[in-house]
Amino acid sequence: MGGPVTTAKSEHEQSSSPVLRSNVQPTGVAPLYEHTIKEFVPASWFHPVGIYKVLARIWDRLPDVGGKLFFTFTLDPKLYANEEAAFEDSRKRLRKVFFQLRHGVEHEGKVYTVDAPYCIKVEFHESGWVHYHAIFLTRRFLPKELLAELWGLGWVKIQRITNKDFHYLLKYVTKPDDLPEWVKKKKRLRVFQTTKGFLKPSTNPKPLPTPDVDDSKPKEPRASYTMEERFRRWECMGVIRLHGMARTMQFSVPYRDIFDHLVLSAALDGRYKGSGEIIVSRKEGITSWLIMQNNLLKTTN
Repeated sequence: MGGPVTTAKSEHEQSSSPVLRSNVQPTGVAPLYEHTIKEFVPASWFHPVGIYKVLARIWDRLPDVGGKLFFTFTLDPKLYANEEAAFEDSRKRLRKVFFQLRHGVEHEGKVYTVDAPYCIKVEFHESGWVHYHAIFLTRRFLPKELLAELWGLGWVKIQRITNKDFHYLLKYVTKPDDLPEWVKKKKRLRVFQTTKGFLKPSTNPKPLPTPDVDDSKPKEPRASYTMEERFRRWECMGVIRLHGMARTMQFSVPYRDIFDHLVLSAALDGRYKGSGEIIVSRKEGITSWLIMQNNLLKTTN
């Protein structure tokens, strides 16, 4: 049975050959004898398919938000020199607003308190400016004028949300190409955050540590990438499945570029399974993928 003839290298090394990762896991999808390759899908808020991997981890823990308080906060561009400065400042202001509401704020002779678990969803306008959505697990009334006064950085909106709208909000994807350049330079961005008590308790508690694991050995530090670098790595990754196991491969060009050149011949040979998955030829393994990768590299140099 054909297979990739490659040498695993450091994540920091550049090579014209793909890198096989060692994170082998049983897939339970393809027959044990089948050798396939398909596009890597990361668990990410910024991937139209990968976002469902993220949501799968919390979906059963989502609360009933029907009729609960739903806030939207926007920013006035005239108040800031640029989008990044606005983002950093507005995050601090948001924490301050929620602190004040939690401890009670007087407005027109009445004290309003919103002390309930909440979540925050970060999104970006097409212009690159950030805006925030927040859902509090309470049905209390809060005057819009009070919230606008506390915020003071732009327009605000107070609504009652439905579960359908909440789920739509969570599934909203900001693709990497639509992100502002300053966001891509960051190491990470927390798109969805919750306070204690917002998500329902997990029905799958974390397993206890394995007794025979040697924790005395120093752990190798994880590679640190900017979001832009991470997007690029994901774009160049494929997943090989063989003998019921799966491992990732790192190409030097976008996986989709190679796939687009080879999918027709695979389909004519009856090796295209659909959903982007191709059965690897037993005779040549991934040789054709390596050849196409190198041809594409030549055209870009």
